[in-house]
Amino acid sequence: MGLIQKGLAALCAILFSITAVVALIFFNFDRKGFSAETYQQVFANDGFYNRLPRVLAETINASSFNENDLPLVMRGMGLQAWEAFFRAMLPQPTLNAMGKDALNSTFAYLNLETNSAEISLLPLKESMTSSAGVDAVYALLNTQPDCTLVQVGQMTINLLTVQDIQFCKPPEKLHPVLTPVIQAQMQVAAIVMPDKVTLASAEGVPPENDPRIGLQNLRVMMRLTPLIPLGLLLLLSVIAVNSIRSWLDWWGVPFLITGFVAIIISISGSPVIGELLRRMIAQRAPDYLPVAFSDYASDLAAAMVKALIKPILWQGLILALIGIVLITLSYLVRQRQNKIPPSEMKTVIE
Repeated sequence: MGLIQKGLAALCAILFSITAVVALIFFNFDRKGFSAETYQQVFANDGFYNRLPRVLAETINASSFNENDLPLVMRGMGLQAWEAFFRAMLPQPTLNAMGKDALNSTFAYLNLETNSAEISLLPLKESMTSSAGVDAVYALLNTQPDCTLVQVGQMTINLLTVQDIQFCKPPEKLHPVLTPVIQAQMQVAAIVMPDKVTLASAEGVPPENDPRIGLQNLRVMMRLTPLIPLGLLLLLSVIAVNSIRSWLDWWGVPFLITGFVAIIISISGSPVIGELLRRMIAQRAPDYLPVAFSDYASDLAAAMVKALIKPILWQGLILALIGIVLITLSYLVRQRQNKIPPSEMKTVIE
């Protein structure tokens, strides 16, 4: 083999290792990064679903929901009050179920399976019509300062005239009067409240303006990245492989290097990958993620990194093992050839 031929073969081997590692990252990113199951497993452990009341509060607070349909004691509630209300209304198992449904809907939307991402409010409506609804309202009121005598008097008048009640902690002696009113209005509020809230929608959006189309095109490119190292491996074979031994050598070393680099990245390179993904998602998240989730872009990136590390580690181990096997076989072939008399060497090689 000439010097130029060896140089081209070495260049192909180096480029193969580099592109193969990149292809592993992108291929797994496409496979794991757009699956709701990836985030459900990670967020269940990291307490992401515990943030759902905040997401609901932000969504309700920013929506055009008619406050006149709310109970008197709930009108004019701010963001923190809504969050406290949702936490009082929804136990953790319910929050987990709603969070999973929201993630499933979001990724169905991103994957063009639906034209909107939604979160169901049915568990909330069921709680509102039960005793938990009244308890949640009282829990909300109990976080406020005690009502003064003037406020109690005004509250009584407002109850009789069906006007807004001042937001304060009522005395217990007023509970028998307040409870029937709260129960009745919570039932009315549950009836008029929508069954679901839309987090993002592409209804009526022309395809050229839908950011999800660009996202899907990017995913197609990610799926095709393994073709680059495969092409380089084929070119390497054409340039350098002329016997079993050369094939074992020129394939074994690049496979071993690729696997070793993939293992190193999966073990110690997760902070680097995480930072790159965080920056990429933070820059692009507002274009295609629902507004309610765009603030959690860093959490999504961290979840992706956790999901990517394990398959890259296993794939790196497999590639390294293949490389070791090929190099070992090359060594055995070399040892066998060294034992063959020179007169028979030509026949063996052929």
